[in-house]
Amino acid sequence: MNHAHHHAGGAGWWPALLALLVALPYLAAGLRLHRRGDRWPAGRWLAAAGGVTVLAVALALPGAPFALHVAGHLLLAMVGPLLLALAAPVTLALRALPAPGRRRLLRVLHGRPARVLTWPPVVLVLDLGGMAAFYLTDLYALAHAHPAVMALVDLHMVLAGFLLAVVVAGADPLPRRPGLVGALLTLLVAAAGHDVLAKLMYARVLPADGGTPAEIRLGAQVMYYGGSAAEVALAVALMAGWYARGGRELRRDLRRRSAPASAPTPAPR
Repeated sequence: MNHAHHHAGGAGWWPALLALLVALPYLAAGLRLHRRGDRWPAGRWLAAAGGVTVLAVALALPGAPFALHVAGHLLLAMVGPLLLALAAPVTLALRALPAPGRRRLLRVLHGRPARVLTWPPVVLVLDLGGMAAFYLTDLYALAHAHPAVMALVDLHMVLAGFLLAVVVAGADPLPRRPGLVGALLTLLVAAAGHDVLAKLMYARVLPADGGTPAEIRLGAQVMYYGGSAAEVALAVALMAGWYARGGRELRRDLRRRSAPASAPTPAPR
């Protein structure tokens, strides 16, 4: 059976609602900084706007043909979350909140749940496991039959993709951020998992309710090549962030070395 539903069961309010839920707090925090004379980088504003737009477009796309459905979920689970991670929403919140709110947010960031959720193996299970469960089991048909289930699937994909992007290439502080090698290994495992998923979809013609065998195989190809393109973007963001951090550390080191030495304290007579 070829489903022609939208990602959220045809509910036209869902994309707009998600866009508002993401955009309004970010905009409010940015305006708070502006009112007190601080500046939030234009690149992060653009990343936030791009991320919200991508999520709204992805959720508004129809569920058929199957290749278009897969493209929408790639936008939802990889492209949109990467842009939102580059927008550094947690850093913005830490700068905009008053001191009590900042302390509460820092307690959450350094709490055990945050450490568990941002541990790379857990992030990989959430990301790869969610996509595999959706495309390789009966969850695909169940979600298309029940809009509430589809909304939960979409939400899971956004959040799991955001966690992966934050751990690999995000600008926000983490309780235990992996180093460059750890982030690259996490990205390589994610890329391998996405490739395996696409090949299983192609070989086993899954999900069975996705359409004709030709449509399903075309969707699997979109998953394979589109996922690879998104992972290249993640790698570029990772290396760009690493390079920028190295440059900042070098400039700080040069400033320390060029600072005039303090005058010696005269010896007591």
